[in-house]
Amino acid sequence: MLGALSFWVPISLEAISPYFGVDFFHGIRPRAILGSIIYLLPFDSTQIDLVGNIIKLLAVWIWLFLVQTIFYHAIFHGRDAQNYFLSWLVFIGIGFIFAASSITYITFSATGIIDAFPAAIVALVISTDYLLEGDRKRLLKVIVITILLVIACLSHEKTVYELLILLLWFSVKWGPKRSILYFGPSLVLSALLLLRMANKMSAEQTAPAGYLEILSSGLTYFWVNAFNIWGIIFGAGAFWGLYTIGGSNYIQQARSKWTGYARLGAIVLMPCICLLPLLVALDTSRFAASMWLPVVLVFQAINVRAVFSSLGRRSILASLCVFQFLIPPMLIYHKGMAPFNCYGLWLGHMLPTGAQIDFMSLGAFGLYFHQRPEQTNFFSAQCPTYFK
Repeated sequence: MLGALSFWVPISLEAISPYFGVDFFHGIRPRAILGSIIYLLPFDSTQIDLVGNIIKLLAVWIWLFLVQTIFYHAIFHGRDAQNYFLSWLVFIGIGFIFAASSITYITFSATGIIDAFPAAIVALVISTDYLLEGDRKRLLKVIVITILLVIACLSHEKTVYELLILLLWFSVKWGPKRSILYFGPSLVLSALLLLRMANKMSAEQTAPAGYLEILSSGLTYFWVNAFNIWGIIFGAGAFWGLYTIGGSNYIQQARSKWTGYARLGAIVLMPCICLLPLLVALDTSRFAASMWLPVVLVFQAINVRAVFSSLGRRSILASLCVFQFLIPPMLIYHKGMAPFNCYGLWLGHMLPTGAQIDFMSLGAFGLYFHQRPEQTNFFSAQCPTYFK
């Protein structure tokens, strides 16, 4: 799937990321784990970008492999041979939605974004039954989970929000005590490390303390700069549909009224946590794409094969696949659209440019074309004339 998608969104092995050359061996900084790994490898400075992008591609492959492994077990465990073909169609459909999501596109493109690396680590934690199930060697499991999730957080501090999602979800599934035991240490340790680096710049970006200054403005920054309906819809894409189907089924399976209320609370709060970073950051579609985690968690807890046993539900899944394919690969940030392929470039030219609009007057549905030649030049030269 990723090989096929590389023809749709070109892979840029020359993309420059400010995080490839930042490591912990020359000072404590946020988002320096990936650069630290590159620093330890036997490559010279001219190969940093190439090596970093290869690691990013490997991370998105691992992430997708782990996610599809979760769905494979959910769909084919105790399968009925009579529905084997239909089960494969469901598996491929869900797999395509994840493969064609924003996480893949921002990894393939020339943005230098490193989200796939922490996503792969989080997927490793939730896909490993040994780490999450049973009571044997609980202390060892907590240590391993803590190390993995702290590494994910140090590769990108937005992983803290995913830790909150894990803490919330497993509090409903296991109870607060065990959930805090498993995910509390990583959350506390990550927060302490980020506090230690509060005034350190993450390469060319804002220091963590700078986010607190933004947060002090209340919701003004959120409404004016980050909140965009199209960014939220297109960022999560078909995940919204999958989450609605899986979440409603999960709530209906509750054996008591209070369990149902707890599950409803988790289903409502997890998307809210995904969007919390928009209080201090601009990348609307990128943070909305964090919906992959609530979707996987919910589908781990339900009978996926039964949910899609009817023709109507399979038709909805097919429609979600078409919807995901039609979403232009792009990054929506600062209420602007930066395309990742010729199709996105073509659609982007139908929008007004930043020079043609009053940015402060843009509402929740306002969207303009973000002109970023450094992101589009590597593929725009290959686009047919009618796409330009």
